Amino acid sequence: MKPGAGVEDRIEARIRRAWDGQPGGALRIASAAYGVIAGTRNLMYDSGLLACRSSPVPVVSVGGLTAGGSGKTPIAADLACRLGAAGVPTAILAHGFEDEMDVHRRLAPEARVYGSRSRVRLARQAAVDGAQIIVLDSGFQHRRLHRDLDVVTLDVASASSRPAHLPAGPFREGLAALSRADIVVVVRRTPAGDASGSGMAEPIPPRLRAFREAPDAPPFVSARIQPGPLVAANMSGGHLDRPHPAVAVAGVMWPEAFFAQVRNTVASEPETVSLRDHARIDASLGDRLRDMAGASGIVCTLKDSTKLVGVLGESVPIWYLSEKVIWEGQGSSPIVVRAALALLDPHAFNLSEGPPA
Repeated sequence: MKPGAGVEDRIEARIRRAWDGQPGGALRIASAAYGVIAGTRNLMYDSGLLACRSSPVPVVSVGGLTAGGSGKTPIAADLACRLGAAGVPTAILAHGFEDEMDVHRRLAPEARVYGSRSRVRLARQAAVDGAQIIVLDSGFQHRRLHRDLDVVTLDVASASSRPAHLPAGPFREGLAALSRADIVVVVRRTPAGDASGSGMAEPIPPRLRAFREAPDAPPFVSARIQPGPLVAANMSGGHLDRPHPAVAVAGVMWPEAFFAQVRNTVASEPETVSLRDHARIDASLGDRLRDMAGASGIVCTLKDSTKLVGVLGESVPIWYLSEKVIWEGQGSSPIVVRAALALLDPHAFNLSEGPPA
């Protein structure tokens, strides 16, 4: 058993294995019930039986169909950065997980980050604090807060998998829910330095292609998420010019994707440790990771870096693998950014062109 594998970790690992194979009867029944509940809830919002609450300023939701791994957090942070660079005071609303909020603070330092499940209250507070636009991270299913622009991210690997609802599969909603989107961002994770991306010219799964080619389909755009260099998370890591970490730690929904990026980035072959998404790293787990890593150190996700440094301090070198978003075939101003700016001034920002210099 790998370090940190408690009861909840083992349950999650068993469910994930079922996603790759044939789920049992109990998971299929639970999945069917989940689908019915989610569908009923959406119908209630569509019919007005459940009311959406408005925000004093425009809201751009960046969400996904799956439970994680669709790239919505880096896409949301990239959007917030670009809005800030355009001179627009921007707020990011997140679930309230501290690790997730810390990621946004690092990736979009000019934006003000708020976290709570009460997104309506946060939106109103952000407007009072001076925000002119709000980016709602992981917001596609959070329909209580009205959004002016719905951006849905969908990882190519997820679109290729069996579209089963939780817990038999990773989907919160099926592909039919894309009809609610204003823009669909198809996300691919590629190795560092891969410049071969050709946008939507690359073959995509047949099911997704059918939605893209429908007469009333929203615009489909493509983005790559590539790993960047290792970044020192503590001073011990900063003292080493050529990191050769012995351990790779990932507390994300799809840890194997992260480990693949690590193997393509570092010269070493680190031992991998998978944790639950938003897992807590306590002193006991920290001690085991320290013993495994030794002086060679740990490479982790940005989301896990603050928690690891908080437990391990300077006792072991720690780095996180940086990431960058590359928009394909859209020039310097992606349509997502132009559409968000158009909410503020439709006359100044034409969706077919970039914002004025």
